[in-house]
Amino acid sequence: MKYKNSKIWEVLITFFGLFLAIYLSYVTFKTTDFDALVNRLYTMSWGWALLSMVFGYLAYVFRGLRWALLIKSLGFNPKTSILIHAIAFGYLFNVAIPRSGEVMRCTAVNKVNNIPVSTLFGHVLLERLIDFFLLGICVLLALFFNYRDFLLFSNKLGSPDITVYIYILLAVILFLFIFKIRANILPTKFLDKIDSFFNGIQEGFLSIKNIKYKFLFLLYTFFIWVCYLLMTLVCFYCFQETQHLSLGQGIFILVAGGFGMIMPTPAGIGSYHFFVAAALVTINIDKDVATAFALVVHTSQTIMIIASGVIATIVLMLKRGQLSAPNLKNKINHE
Repeated sequence: MKYKNSKIWEVLITFFGLFLAIYLSYVTFKTTDFDALVNRLYTMSWGWALLSMVFGYLAYVFRGLRWALLIKSLGFNPKTSILIHAIAFGYLFNVAIPRSGEVMRCTAVNKVNNIPVSTLFGHVLLERLIDFFLLGICVLLALFFNYRDFLLFSNKLGSPDITVYIYILLAVILFLFIFKIRANILPTKFLDKIDSFFNGIQEGFLSIKNIKYKFLFLLYTFFIWVCYLLMTLVCFYCFQETQHLSLGQGIFILVAGGFGMIMPTPAGIGSYHFFVAAALVTINIDKDVATAFALVVHTSQTIMIIASGVIATIVLMLKRGQLSAPNLKNKINHE
């Protein structure tokens, strides 16, 4: 029954994400002249979009290198290439089900290297916290370089009603209350499993303290976000109307895209286009050009995600098969 409820919850989240993606796509493209859009895409400089895809994959590489530092600090020694493929594998799942890739990439590494999933998931939580912090820094930089435009952009989007914050606060309080009294409402055996899982998450999360090369960890983190910025900047050269945009405006568009990717839509479909197009219009880029730009950046990255994800899936399956083959041979010989 519990398994069935979890599957129902996953289906509801997926359908909500799809509905939001469709709605935001409609809002973004409802006034678009599609004949002009197709012509604009046909005549644009596609080489810059291909370069954007390269920077997108390089961000995976640096994430894999950074993840290796965390895992090795706990005494494990996986191949960095496996971690990079696991990250690509996870992002492929995010295209279908938002946020599912976080668990899938941990599961993939567990299957190939037998590292506890809970520990790996602790690394993912740490990674998300770092991403959230750096997105905050980018927001501050966007404010510094584009103060008026950023405020106008924020006013256009509006802010959540106070009741939203009240519901969030109540949910947090409820979670903390249940966690506090868990010993009184859960069976001991089940409680031990939960505590073991959370201990693994804590171990993974705190493994940053034991990293041998901390400067290298910071450097990889910096390079990840430089790749994200370059993914956006190089696409400015796809269209004549956006070639004049500055580095500061590039950070502004990066932040807008970051807001879009946070939304629970499959791979940012609809939400990325909505936020990026709105930001470009704010800095006086024509609406049709703005939507074409958002479409190019998102589509090029989606193609990269699918291509690298499919390759990663094949590689991980082969690696798992290689590890299983000796065990199968030993079993046959034993029999």
